[in-house]
Amino acid sequence: MATALHEHQLQEPSQLQSLRTDLQAFSEEFADGFLLSTRGKTAATLVDIEHLAKLIDHLQVLAVSAVVGHDIAALGERDYQQSTPSQDWNVEASAPERTVQPLSVHRNTAEYLRAKLGISRSEANRRLRLAANIMPPGSGPGVLAEPKLAVLAAAFRAGSLSMRASTVICDAVERVRPVADHNQLDAMERHLTTQAVESDEDTLRVLARRWENTLDQDGQEPTDKVLEARQGVFLHGRRNGLHFLEIGATDEQFEHLSTVMNTAANPRVVAEAEKGVGADTLEPQPTRAQNLLIGLVSACRIALAGDGLPASGGHRPQVMVTINYRDLQADLSNAGHAVFAHQLSNRSIRKLACDADIIPVILGGEGQILDLGRAKRLFPAYLRRALVARDKGCAFPDCTVPATWCEAHHIIPWAAGGTTSLREGVLVCSRHHHVLHDGEWTVESIHGVPWFRPPKYLDPNRTPRRNSYWRVEELVQQQL
Repeated sequence: MATALHEHQLQEPSQLQSLRTDLQAFSEEFADGFLLSTRGKTAATLVDIEHLAKLIDHLQVLAVSAVVGHDIAALGERDYQQSTPSQDWNVEASAPERTVQPLSVHRNTAEYLRAKLGISRSEANRRLRLAANIMPPGSGPGVLAEPKLAVLAAAFRAGSLSMRASTVICDAVERVRPVADHNQLDAMERHLTTQAVESDEDTLRVLARRWENTLDQDGQEPTDKVLEARQGVFLHGRRNGLHFLEIGATDEQFEHLSTVMNTAANPRVVAEAEKGVGADTLEPQPTRAQNLLIGLVSACRIALAGDGLPASGGHRPQVMVTINYRDLQADLSNAGHAVFAHQLSNRSIRKLACDADIIPVILGGEGQILDLGRAKRLFPAYLRRALVARDKGCAFPDCTVPATWCEAHHIIPWAAGGTTSLREGVLVCSRHHHVLHDGEWTVESIHGVPWFRPPKYLDPNRTPRRNSYWRVEELVQQQL
């Protein structure tokens, strides 16, 4: 057994060198021929490369753990063995020589990794931190000890997580360890690991912060006395023709300010305003910071005029579109007529009808109005408030667009007989509203909750998904 193990150890460098040669050859082949490949094959290659990168991430941390186990930073890279007495009869036999270890030039393992690999000190510390938490203590043959974060370690070892995602989870758990009990830490580790496998790293970072804020209440909520001392509007004077202000606001105050300011910075509203701007326009479009200021000043003007501030999720601009009812129902390219856009496809009109004032008009053969119905508000204010309370934002998986920027969508199209109800409605942002109307993603109501099914090219089983971004508090409570 010892001989076999020794032979395997001798082969390891050549195996890695062979793998490196194969990867270099593939890289050159892929660079030369990817434009000739199909889109589906290119996407599959993208995923395969990412899976391989995650396995390499695990190997990097495993190698760091091995360096720590051998204490190479302190003892050096050479293997010094105790020598035997001299076998030369011309030399007087003496006691065995004592091994003399050279003085290490590295203060610690992080400095050794920095010098050896050319990485930054922070990256070296990150790998060491990760190795200490997800590698068994004393890694090596016959070691049965469990790593500190066993669930995360298993997913990382399987190649399901990148080193970046694993670091987010590891650091978040360690930050709350002093204030959380064992069951809370286990629940946090399990939940974040599962979400890291199913979601992207941006969502993972948000979920990790939510967990930290939930478990470490003192870190999230300063005392009222501290808040009162820090909040306020601070005037920093006038410079270069502008007045500079700094605002320190509580969470509640910030929510009110953001709601008002975002009436002008809403990307959907800005996009609509920019549609009529030609390429030859000389005046540059406002930045987001400028739009926030415009929203705040506009709200102040309204308040001063005594009319009150506009309610969130209020009426949309009036859009008049004329289309035959049969064309509206059919999945054809027949167009309707709009006042400004002139022609709109029936698909675009169905999207507008999700949250619009619908006025049925019966026309005679020569175009005369025979009957004019009353406006019927689809998803009125009280239903929108219910949608906001349930969905909290765009319900599409992993989307982070807030509720005030979202549109109410009929799960069953209104033109196809769908009802305007909480059960049959869902909040989605403008982009994902278009995605749903394109038809590859579908949404269905399961027990009154919207679930989304991805297209087969993303998930052959089309497993229903929900957006966990807005449900983190609920998910945290379920795990505790």
